[in-house]
Amino acid sequence: MAIQTFDSLYDLSEHFDSPVFEDIADDSLLVHEQMHSIWHRYRWTHGKREIRYQETLSGELPIMVQIYPKL
Repeated sequence: MAIQTFDSLYDLSEHFDSPVFEDIADDSLLVHEQMHSIWHRYRWTHGKREIRYQETLSGELPIMVQIYPKL
């Protein structure tokens, strides 16, 4: 089960021990949960106050770019 909210990209990245990626089509955030080999989608709330869980992905992954940590 994915954690529902995070305060920052750092917290999201640290929890999953994964870089944070951004879907270029809709600006949602994606992280990889290595233990179960699944991807979770998160979104910033209005005003970027917190990051909220949206869904666990199945099937094909969207086109994405790494946003945290910066390359």
